[in-house]
Amino acid sequence: LHNAQREGLTRAKLIGAQNTTAPVIVFLEPHCLANRQWLEPLIAQLEAFPTQVAVPIIDIIPENDTKAYNYGPTDWGGFTWALNFHWPGDPRSRNKTYHYPDVYPSPALSGGLLAMRREWWEKSGMYDPGMHEWGSENVEMSVRIWRCGGSIAFVPCSRVGHLFRPASTGYTRHYEVEARNKKRLAAVWFSDKMERVLEADRGLEDMSDVGDISERIALRERLQCKDMDWFIKNVYPELETSK
Repeated sequence: LHNAQREGLTRAKLIGAQNTTAPVIVFLEPHCLANRQWLEPLIAQLEAFPTQVAVPIIDIIPENDTKAYNYGPTDWGGFTWALNFHWPGDPRSRNKTYHYPDVYPSPALSGGLLAMRREWWEKSGMYDPGMHEWGSENVEMSVRIWRCGGSIAFVPCSRVGHLFRPASTGYTRHYEVEARNKKRLAAVWFSDKMERVLEADRGLEDMSDVGDISERIALRERLQCKDMDWFIKNVYPELETSK
């Protein structure tokens, strides 16, 4: 499968998923190296929890030594009120009784390494097709999955190596596209907390370029998604005191 033109990460994944037929959809990236028996734990997790997003632990392949493979930490993902993803800590910071390698919940996804049942992928809204290239699609999916009846779990028995490059990405980043994606995220999923979002990032005040979000709002209503107060109380209480 080869796109006729550059579609960007988010739309490319949408196109790729549309051209598959398996009951489980798995997203990796071309600069990844899957470890031994990485897939079975993800499939087992989805078998037990069909509306879950199962996520492997991300290990590190150093750019200056691609034959090396360093095991990464078992952290959980979150985001700030500026809607930027970060790694706040390991699962013991949220659950003192946690024992490795137990599966553990995470409020947010770091990016595009994940597995989902096809039925839930389609029903829950896939990715926002109005988002271009990349940026904010992971936070959008995270909030939507939790608020609309699903969950996100990191699976330590599944490990995938990821090649990390230095700060210079090697390709042109279109920051205006990333900003527009974030505005779509805020307009659809943070409308009841927009004051907090704007306190953290005044660059989101002008929504004139957000585009048509009517289908995403209709999805939110159709799935009877819970509000952000529910999300903060039940999934991500740390966000309340975040900046």
